[in-house]
Order: sequence, then structure tokens, then C-alpha cells
Amino acid sequence: MKINHTFMSNTKKFAFGASVIMLAMIFSSCEDKEQDVRPDYVKENMSLVWSDEFDGTSAEPNPDNWDYNTGGHGWGNGERQNYTKDRSNSFVSNGTLKIVAHKNDSGKWTSARLMSSFKQSFTYGYIEFRAKLPVEKGSWPALWMMPQFSAYGNWPRSGEIDVMEYATNTWGKKTYGTVHCKAGSGGNAVNSDYIEIPNVTKWHTYAVLWQEDSIQWYYDGKFLTEYKNPHTENEPWAAWPFDKPFYIIMNVAMGGTLGGDIPGNLEKCQMEVDYVRVYQ
Repeated sequence: MKINHTFMSNTKKFAFGASVIMLAMIFSSCEDKEQDVRPDYVKENMSLVWSDEFDGTSAEPNPDNWDYNTGGHGWGNGERQNYTKDRSNSFVSNGTLKIVAHKNDSGKWTSARLMSSFKQSFTYGYIEFRAKLPVEKGSWPALWMMPQFSAYGNWPRSGEIDVMEYATNTWGKKTYGTVHCKAGSGGNAVNSDYIEIPNVTKWHTYAVLWQEDSIQWYYDGKFLTEYKNPHTENEPWAAWPFDKPFYIIMNVAMGGTLGGDIPGNLEKCQMEVDYVRVYQ
């Protein structure tokens, strides 16, 4: 019996190629699959009290949860974008929220800053985002929280909690968690630390565990840093204004103090958010 070795060889190549494709699909599926990486303390002591899973049928982010900061240039940060409510800058599709910074027809940058102010605010809890970040030079994505009321005065006196900030031009591959208050803010934040996360364009979780005595940052469920309530006797709010309701913010800035120079040929970049969840 004569064997067609060419046919057999091609068959083996086809089978091998199909196996490679199948394995790639499996690994890709595993990579995108949501995993519960909450710290054990949260799993054992807290329950989900609010979330937005971005699973709605409308392209508009749920108006019961989100409003918009609109306007330009970062309110003191020298940013290049103008924040809008336009669906080209923020929209829901295929179960995720997209925040897109892009050049408009006039060559100007537009983007979106979504906020839950006067819609959803929280005092204490585990606040977790699952997101993919832009890495383009000039971009400055952030997931953060601000006080619902300026109980102790204007920024930074009433505090700011930065769950995640990323800026390729300034920090390279470093992803930062930071907290601001009167005791330390801006470039001298009272607490700030970073981790280099492999490929932030893939899904990762960014979270804070905010309690009466401390704020802890967790990325992919792993502890990053902690700011402890110093319980100072004189003006305790100056180092710990974090005993009031805070609301949630998600945005992509362009340029500015951390975004830096934007390449002339860059047209757009995007942050994608799978969910925002709050446990208490």
C-alpha cells in the first residue's frame, strides 16, 4: 500500500495548527475570565451593597449612578482634553464601559470624567474596579474618590483617595495608589506607593479597603500599601478627613502635569471598565 507522505505531513501540520489555535483560545478565555481576588477579610466580613456591572442595553452609562464633570484642562493640572457628555467619549457596549479620549474634527482632545456625585456615595468599605488601562504616551487614566461634601474645607483639606493612577510618560509601567489631605498632598502626598503590573491593557482589579483606622490598597487582590489613621489630637481631620461620604470618579486625562507630552500622531486611547463594586 502506497502512503501519501505529503498528505500525512499536511494533515499533521493542520492538526498541530488547530491545537495551537485551540490552546490560544482557552488561554485567552482564562485570561478574560473574572476571578474573585478579594482579600479574605472582605470575603468573610463584607457583603456587596452596590455595583455597576455595565450590562445594560443602552449605550448611556446608568444615569442613576453616573453624572459628568464637563469642561477643560484639568482644573489646574494643565491638561489638554475637554471633558464632555458625548457618547463618543463614554459609552457602554458588550458589558463594559468605555472611556475614550480622542481628537475631534478640530484637532482638539476630548474625553470623559464620570462621577457618582449625589447619586452614589459611601463612607468606608471595599471599593473595587476591574479595568483595562491605556498605555499611550500622554494619557493619564484614573480611578479615584472625592468627598461628597467639603466638610473640612477645599482640596486637599477634605481629602482625596486615588485608587489607581497610571501615566506612561511620568511613571513608565508603575501603577500608583495615593491619598491626599492637608497633612500631605500633590507631589508630597501623605501616602503613595506603586507596583509594576504586567500589561495593564489586560484585565486587572484595583481596590481600596477603607475602614475607620486605615486605607489599604489591593491590586489583583494583592496588598500594595496602607495609610493608617494617626489619630492626632490637634486637628485630627488634617491627617484623616476620611470619615465622611466619598463618591467615585473614572476618567482619562490627556497631557498635563502627569500625562506629559502627547505624540502628534496619536488620535485616541481608551480605558475599559468591567465593573465597579462596593462591599461593606
